Amino acid sequence: MVPDRDVSMERWWNQTLAGLPKTIKRDRASLMIYTVWNLWKERNRRVFDGQYNTPQRVLALIKEEMKMRSVACNEVEPLIVS
Repeated sequence: MVPDRDVSMERWWNQTLAGLPKTIKRDRASLMIYTVWNLWKERNRRVFDGQYNTPQRVLALIKEEMKMRSVACNEVEPLIVS
């Protein structure tokens, strides 16, 4: 799921989600959004607060937010991030 260096964000997004069934597309898009969002928050934490989390902690934060999303959306089978 990592984009090539020469691919625009929009093109990468569309290619990653192209041809997937609606439910899988929604879950994949959510995973991508929560990942980028948490990377951005970690970047800001480092730049502005002088604090940092380990990569494992950032991954745990992503998983926590995905779990909260599943609960908020009343999903029967929450998206599992391993």
